[in-house]
Amino acid sequence: MRKLDRVPLIAAGVCAALAAWPAAAQKTYEIKIGFVTINDSQHRAAELYKAALEKRTGGQLKVSIFPAAQLGTIPRQLEGIQLGTQEFFVTPPGFFQGINPAFQAPDAPGLFDSNWHQHLTMNHPSVRGEFVKLGEKAGIVPTFIWSAGVGAIASREPIRTLGDLQGKKLRVLATKMEIALMDTFGAAGIPIPYSQVVPSIQKRVVDGARSAIIVMGPSKFYTVAKYLTRTAGGYIPTGAYASMAALKKLPQDLQTAIWEEGAKLADPSVEIAVEITTHWERQWTKEGGEVIDLSDADRKEFFRRAKPLGDKILGSHPKIAPMYNLIKAAAEKTRAEAAVKHKATMMRLDKKMK
Repeated sequence: MRKLDRVPLIAAGVCAALAAWPAAAQKTYEIKIGFVTINDSQHRAAELYKAALEKRTGGQLKVSIFPAAQLGTIPRQLEGIQLGTQEFFVTPPGFFQGINPAFQAPDAPGLFDSNWHQHLTMNHPSVRGEFVKLGEKAGIVPTFIWSAGVGAIASREPIRTLGDLQGKKLRVLATKMEIALMDTFGAAGIPIPYSQVVPSIQKRVVDGARSAIIVMGPSKFYTVAKYLTRTAGGYIPTGAYASMAALKKLPQDLQTAIWEEGAKLADPSVEIAVEITTHWERQWTKEGGEVIDLSDADRKEFFRRAKPLGDKILGSHPKIAPMYNLIKAAAEKTRAEAAVKHKATMMRLDKKMK
């Protein structure tokens, strides 16, 4: 064949290659984000993350969101991100205590004044860099962290005083701190998977649950435990925990997008958390429930007895103490700034919700 005769064939081959290139470049990768709650800040943050990642990558990352334990219980989803079969698990870090007990360090009662206070503390340079390392050996690292809720107790019978806690069986997180806190006030803290809490209250396995209204409201706890007692005894952080085994399979530019877009969502997520909490503190009564605040005397007594548990349980544990002490120190540094941000957020929400 003459050289000139081959030109059309070569040109055709080049055109075919160019036509195929965009399809190869636009290969899509599935990202699954799971969590056990619904319609809370974890859910809203996941939706924001999905929108940001799909927009930035032009659809190369196809993000699917699975709330309400659709991907399984907490242990199952934890296993998934360790094995790389699930890309993200959004959850409070206390559930990772089996991997590293230092994940419990932010759980001390009375350590924080507000969601913003915990949020700024956990994202303080002296804390965040060390906290994200806690799960590295297990291949679990958060792309962003925020303060998701404030502790409260939902119960079948009203808890109006500290004395009303005596003899109660309350669902708590499966941590030594949560169990010890209930024991301090004569109650029994019983760990139960989140997806089984409402049925357990309904069947009178427990008398109620200690959790955050931001998750108990959307999960309709008021249908089985109409009384909500606000204690502000502890703030609950959460994070978007990534499976390093899964992320390493992605092209480098997509990995970069995941880290950078996640970093942008921390502050918006805590704003969402405060807004949903405020909404449900008002909505709870509209759903037929009752919101109860402890008296000033009981509130002071609650903190007098609860605050020492942080140093006793977390500060004395050799594997938890270093992180706990970093968090305590940062909490002092961020207290004034947090008070300003909390006030600004509440003023904005008061105007919005009038």
